Amino acid sequence: MLNIFLTVVLPIFIVAGSGAVLQRIRPGSLGLLGPAALYIFGPALVLNGLLETQLPLDVSLRIVAAAAATMLAMVVVAWVVARLLRLDRTTESGFMLAGAFGNSGNMGIPLAFLAFGDDGLSVAIIVFVAHTSINWPVGIYIAARGRARGWGPLLQSLRAPTLYAVPIALVIRGFDWTLPTTLDRPIGMLADAAIPAMLLVLGYQLAQGIEFRQPGSMTTVLATRLIAGALVGAGVTTLLGLEGVVRNTVVLIAAMPAAVFVSILAAEYRTVPRFVASTVIIGTFASLVTLTVVINLLQRWD
Repeated sequence: MLNIFLTVVLPIFIVAGSGAVLQRIRPGSLGLLGPAALYIFGPALVLNGLLETQLPLDVSLRIVAAAAATMLAMVVVAWVVARLLRLDRTTESGFMLAGAFGNSGNMGIPLAFLAFGDDGLSVAIIVFVAHTSINWPVGIYIAARGRARGWGPLLQSLRAPTLYAVPIALVIRGFDWTLPTTLDRPIGMLADAAIPAMLLVLGYQLAQGIEFRQPGSMTTVLATRLIAGALVGAGVTTLLGLEGVVRNTVVLIAAMPAAVFVSILAAEYRTVPRFVASTVIIGTFASLVTLTVVINLLQRWD
C-alpha cells in the first residue's frame, strides 16, 4: 500500500502540484499548453507507443479487443447512469468523461508492473496504446456534445490527430519501415512530454480548488469509474476467454481512477471542468483503497 503510494500516486501529485503552485505564484491563462497536449503530445505518445511495443500479433489483438470493448462498455454505462441522474447535457458529458475513461497510462502501467511483473507490464502497454488511440476521438466527441448538437461534435472528434496516428503506425510496422532519426527523435521527445504536460494542466485546474457542489453526482461517478469499471472489465475478459496475467491486467486497468486527459478535454470544451478535475484528484486518492481490494481479488481468482 505504502509502496504504491510512494512510487505511483505521489509522483503524479508532485508534477500536478508544481502546476498548481505556478498558477498560484504567477496567475494566468492556460495558454497553449492544453491544446499542445491535445493535438501534439498525445498523438506523438500513441505513435511512439505503437512503434515501440512488440508482442505476438494474436495476443496483441485479443488484448486490444478486450481494452476497446471495456472502454466502450464504460461509455455506455456512464451514459446510462448520467441519464438516470437527470443531469443537464453539459454536466452529463462531464460525468461521462470522468466515468468512462480510466488512467491506463501514468498510473495503470506502473501499477500493472508492481502487481504482475514484466508480463503485466507488456499487457499494460498494449492496453494503454489501445485506449489512447480510441479515447481522444471518443472523448472529444463526448466533451463537444456538451455544448453542441448535430454534426458538430462528430466533426470535432474527426479532427483528433490521434485518430490518424494509429493507421500511420500500423502502415510503418506493416512494411517493416524504420523512421529516420530526424523524425524518430522528435516523436520520442514529444511522447515523453505528453504525461508531464497533462499533469501540469491538471495542476492548473486544481489551483482553482476542488468542487463539492454536486456531492451526489461526484460520489456516483466515482463509484462508476472505480467499482463498475472493475466489474465491466471482469465481464469482458470472461466473455473473451482471457486468463491469467492478461485477464488480471485488463481488469486492473479497467478499475483505474479517471484519466488526466479528461480534465484537459473538459477545460478545452468548457464541460464542467472543475467537476471533472475534482473527480480525477479525489478518485486517485480513493483508488488507493479500491485498487488494493481489486488486486487482492485478482490474485485469488486464479
